[in-house]
Amino acid sequence: MPRLYGRADLFEAVVPSLVGIRPDGRGRIHPPRRSHPRLVVCGGGRGTGKSAVLAALSEQYAQRIPQAHADLAASDFGQPGLAALAQDRTANASRTSDLLFYLNDRLSRKPAHFDRQMSFPRLTQGLLAVSSWEAGGGEDAGQAVRPAELTAATRRLAELLRASQPDQQARKDKAAAWVKEVVQAAVPLTGLPSAVGEMVQALLRIVAAELFSARAHQGGLAWWAARHVTNQGGAHDQLTELALRFRGDAEDRRLAERHLIAALLADIAEHYGFLRTANGVPRPLLLLDNVHSPLGQVFLDELVRAWHEETGPRRKMRPAVIATALEEAPASGGIIPAARRGTDSLWRENRPDTASQWTVGLPLTRLDSDDVKAMFGRDHPPLGTARLILRLSGGRAGIAHALVGAVTPRVRLRDDSSLATLLDLPAPAHPGHTVTTALLEWLAPDAVSRDRLVYFAPALDDTAAHRLSAYYPPRDPGGVPVQETSAHLRENQWSRLPWPGIDGPFVGNPVLRRLLLHELRSRTGRVARAEPWKNIHLQLRALYAPDDRGGTAGPPDSRYLHHSLALGERDLVVRALHQRFTEQDAPAWLTAVNLVCAAPHPPPTLPAAPPGSAPCPGCASAQDPVHQAVGLLVNQLWQLSRPLAIPEAATIDSIGLQLLTLAQHSGPLAQQILYRAHREWPQELHDWAQAPSLPTYGESGS
Repeated sequence: MPRLYGRADLFEAVVPSLVGIRPDGRGRIHPPRRSHPRLVVCGGGRGTGKSAVLAALSEQYAQRIPQAHADLAASDFGQPGLAALAQDRTANASRTSDLLFYLNDRLSRKPAHFDRQMSFPRLTQGLLAVSSWEAGGGEDAGQAVRPAELTAATRRLAELLRASQPDQQARKDKAAAWVKEVVQAAVPLTGLPSAVGEMVQALLRIVAAELFSARAHQGGLAWWAARHVTNQGGAHDQLTELALRFRGDAEDRRLAERHLIAALLADIAEHYGFLRTANGVPRPLLLLDNVHSPLGQVFLDELVRAWHEETGPRRKMRPAVIATALEEAPASGGIIPAARRGTDSLWRENRPDTASQWTVGLPLTRLDSDDVKAMFGRDHPPLGTARLILRLSGGRAGIAHALVGAVTPRVRLRDDSSLATLLDLPAPAHPGHTVTTALLEWLAPDAVSRDRLVYFAPALDDTAAHRLSAYYPPRDPGGVPVQETSAHLRENQWSRLPWPGIDGPFVGNPVLRRLLLHELRSRTGRVARAEPWKNIHLQLRALYAPDDRGGTAGPPDSRYLHHSLALGERDLVVRALHQRFTEQDAPAWLTAVNLVCAAPHPPPTLPAAPPGSAPCPGCASAQDPVHQAVGLLVNQLWQLSRPLAIPEAATIDSIGLQLLTLAQHSGPLAQQILYRAHREWPQELHDWAQAPSLPTYGESGS
């Protein structure tokens, strides 16, 4: 398991406090007296290492405490070989009941350094009731029951759960017969996956000896008798009602599932009892990945509600619950991550007013440059490597790990050119793939969505993406590609950071957009004369073409200039920005410069644009100092806005000088703004800022 960086608080404080074991495993941590644990939800965006955190926690506590690790977005809970989950329309199985079978199975496995195997009679009785309860023979399993059949069905359920055999061998025989009966009941159901039968068999192999002891069995039945699933009746009546509710509408099924979750919590509390709880015996660990998924949202909501409803004045043992959710933190303008945050309290002394107050959010904070440097271990990469990887990854641990892994072999060969080609380096774990291609396949696994993202990445707004969708991607299956791509970005929590002066771009997350544009540049650059790149930006530029039908045309739209620079038409851009300099206020002009110089660089195979011959409308003389300053500013700022650009002192000093020149040729109000940019932009650039994120000192249009 690779070392994780920037997660020390979670591994050394948060989880040890909840499970009750010191990080080194050499002592116990007693919980606060009369306090109840909260459920921790670790939020992070794509590539922040959420799943890696849970995998590391699972390894850290292996053979030390009972644990269950489930990926709630995966059809097999992340366990290879496990059959697909039940469909919610299945009468006697649901995704939640499958998950509870799985958690029961995992938590029942005795760790090497734990005192006694856990058993779950209450949960197993409930699961077997909902999965095998029937009125007649096995062929009727899962079907609706007529009122006249209720008595017979309840009697049969009682027989199924009976544990009155006088010796151990008889109990084992009963267990074997029970397994056979349950599987036979499940087989005839249309569309019921084999996972239910497999899980029931695995479950009973582990807990049969405990479950069929008279004490465990009777204790479970006594608990169900007191559940009040229905107004009156004993344990078998309550379990019969549970099965009926499970077969009811969505609300009834959710209620039945909540009873099953309560049974899980009650079995854990019963295992620990007063003495184990008072002695601080380490607690079981539930690791739930991707609780933002449909199953995850349902299960976490029901778990929290059961947690709330089953909490009384007397403290009961609860498992430590660490969940992860796809949750994009609001993006900031810079690349330095926010200060690391812990959690104010992992425990509650009193029962809160609402169930939602049992959860505590723990953002998986972004890495900083020290974390990235530590990933290289004893290797010494070229100066600026850590900051470059931090900018490209946005502090997302998974992306940073991939980039470090790609550059490390070159570092060991002392290849100082590795930074210039970082995004084109081979991906170590993906033969034949560059690190960019491998990252995009990981971040956007669906090939259709990924291709659309690549080709729509240059679009500065939704209208531009619609324009491209008529031609790109090649061989697209059709449908409503722009709407589907927008939905993909929203569902995957790619935060949108609008640029100054516009509502876009279409792909608003800078980390994802850099990777997509680099991939597009590589793909189109392999075509003769980079024709696709040229066609894409000509199509986009046409949306913002100047309208000169009314006479003398004004300066082109900044978005027009953005795509012109992406086509290499520098002279046109400089003339237009010089003209704008004489006609607009300084904040608007700086906004335009930001947007224009954020243009992607064309592939090297794109033919150079012919030199411009049109006169500049803003020039007063052949060697106009303002025109020269604008030209140098555009050239140098555009160069520093490359994804792989490293700040260079000489270039930054020159940018400051050009801004000073422009301030000298401005009126008082504009001079104040431009002089401020002359003072502050170089500092921002030294701190690795790039266009379009440089300050503009006001709100302006494009």
